[in-house]
Amino acid sequence: MDKFLQQNLQSISRTKFNLLIKMNRVLVDGKPKKPNYRLKAGQVISVEIEEDKKDVLKPFEFKVNIIYEDNDILVVEKPTDIIVHPPQPSVQDTLVNALLYMKKDLSSISASRPGVVHRLDRETSGCLVLAKNNFAHLNLVEQFRKRKIKKEYLAIVWGIVNKDNLVVDLPLRRDEKNRLRMKVSFLQSKKAYTEFNVKERLNDSTFIGINLLTGRMHQIRVHLKFLGFPIVGDKKYGIKDDYDEMFLHAHKLGLFHPCTGKFMEFISPMPERFTKFINEHK
Repeated sequence: MDKFLQQNLQSISRTKFNLLIKMNRVLVDGKPKKPNYRLKAGQVISVEIEEDKKDVLKPFEFKVNIIYEDNDILVVEKPTDIIVHPPQPSVQDTLVNALLYMKKDLSSISASRPGVVHRLDRETSGCLVLAKNNFAHLNLVEQFRKRKIKKEYLAIVWGIVNKDNLVVDLPLRRDEKNRLRMKVSFLQSKKAYTEFNVKERLNDSTFIGINLLTGRMHQIRVHLKFLGFPIVGDKKYGIKDDYDEMFLHAHKLGLFHPCTGKFMEFISPMPERFTKFINEHK
């Protein structure tokens, strides 16, 4: 398949084809295949290609806290209420735009999402890794695909969670009534696994740690809502409360360095809003 694509779409580099295949943007008869898949006559190949746009991103004057940086990767502390990259050209107040303002090198595989190999929701704070070159980008995408990346979160939820540890195995799919939301479903869905552990039980809420075993959109938020423990301040899946910020934080991120292969772990400390809430609700 990869040879066929390179021969027939010569305007696209081999590196970009590898990324498209790994991200399931190349389908054969509607299904993802490996690069060495042997094609058969009559099969239909569809390729989702993002149109390159020059000078589409404008610098955004915003200070981003850098946790770690070298020639290949950049680990930052994402604040709440900022999205990772522009969803459309008119939106320029994003984390990526801020990094461009700070003169940071980012991979160029995607013109509108330079450096982006994974995302955090706008409302979620914490550790985020970006690629500074295309080799690191492909390597990190592959690590995410093979679930080699270690992701630990902190959250505060309404209600008292009685079990100390809980593994949730509930598949997810987009809500057909609202494509911007996800829901638990056993039809045309994707597997989703989340591990929860209680850190502290408060008067009306619970402080929990979370190991994200798969990386579906809004996975933690939907699983907790389904269990009856919505995250404090979650306007999309939670209950109405008086908190403007959501209490979900990407606390720890572990990965293998794209060049050295060494396992590295990065920590974003528990935010002040967590400490304040816990003290007020004991």
